[in-house]
Amino acid sequence: MIHRKDRRDRTDRLGAPVRAENYIASSPPGWQGQLGGCGIASLISLKGERIGGERITRMLTIMEERENGLGAGYACYGLFPDRSDQYCLQFFFDDEEGKRNVEDFLQGRLDIMHDEVVFIKERSTISPPYPIVWRYFVDVPENRVWRGDRDLGEEDYLVEIVQHINANVPNAFCVSSGKDMAVFKGNGYSYEIADLYDLDRYSGTMWLSHSRFPTNSPAWWAGAHPLSLLDWGVCHNGEITSYGVNRKLVEMNGYRCTVLTDTEVVTYLWDLLVRRNRLPIEVAAFVMAPSTYQEICLLPPAERRLAEWLRITYKEAFLNGPFSIIVGRSRPETTLIALADRKKLRPMIAGLSPDDGVAYCASEESAIRIVEPDARTWAPGAGNPFIAVAGKGVLRRGTEPSFQGVRV
Repeated sequence: MIHRKDRRDRTDRLGAPVRAENYIASSPPGWQGQLGGCGIASLISLKGERIGGERITRMLTIMEERENGLGAGYACYGLFPDRSDQYCLQFFFDDEEGKRNVEDFLQGRLDIMHDEVVFIKERSTISPPYPIVWRYFVDVPENRVWRGDRDLGEEDYLVEIVQHINANVPNAFCVSSGKDMAVFKGNGYSYEIADLYDLDRYSGTMWLSHSRFPTNSPAWWAGAHPLSLLDWGVCHNGEITSYGVNRKLVEMNGYRCTVLTDTEVVTYLWDLLVRRNRLPIEVAAFVMAPSTYQEICLLPPAERRLAEWLRITYKEAFLNGPFSIIVGRSRPETTLIALADRKKLRPMIAGLSPDDGVAYCASEESAIRIVEPDARTWAPGAGNPFIAVAGKGVLRRGTEPSFQGVRV
């Protein structure tokens, strides 16, 4: 089973017998590296132009010492210009039974406008079995009911659908569900995942990527980064030691944690704080990586009151531990966000192309230089978000005062 360790034995797509535990990756013999040293890399076209997958692949694979082959992944935004108003639900299926299970469940709940297999190479350096990777372009019907509730908005309804499938529908897992975006990931090195999906065939206005050194969770196909819900995509380097209280907060607000990684909880926090609670991105970043009370006491009175209110109201959303994250979204605008913990215990470098046309964020400067040798680079501050928007440019470098220009 791609996403459950306790499934029965079966044969793979080539007919060879396999056991369920073979779907959980193990460390290659003789590997050496830094535990917890994941690599993250991202780019966004500030002019709204399309960038091919080859560039993000080069960025991620140059940081080879940050991975051990247990998982990697990519997310592309601006991927489906002809179907940008439809949600793209991309799935891992164990077998045809899993595919039928999902299609039976979706019948009458979503309007499937088109579906297609996602290309993966039949032969790869990644050992089979592979999941069946399939995508559905769907519309949410106007008349929708979920467990008797007729007042759910379109996005909340889709969240309920996706999370129900991941928790309850056998042999299937939805890995991305946003508009004009999709996630490509699995167990393997970053170059192997790029090759498996042939990312050179894709282009988009923004890319996220991650090569994984699993910290406290097993390596499995659906658990690789990016983690995604709706149009949110999150790649994370580090360890969230406040996972328990953060998980309690999102579950109290209706989210279901089925991936069992701290990155999953971070994804749901962005959705909760920004989409549902309508906090500006800068404010949501402060909530997750807030200043200390000693620092807050030094702020001007209005900002001090805001900071104190946020720390008290959203205390369960505070992310403790070392982390750096890159976050993407496609609605209402294609946006790239980068944030490091308030002590900067994990690295984060930002960059801008000489013509100001492309912005970058990565764990290492080498990931930017390999594709943009003359880029202007800098280090965003601890707990200070970098924000770039397609068509608007870099809105925050991550070096400004916390609440500069913020209105709530």
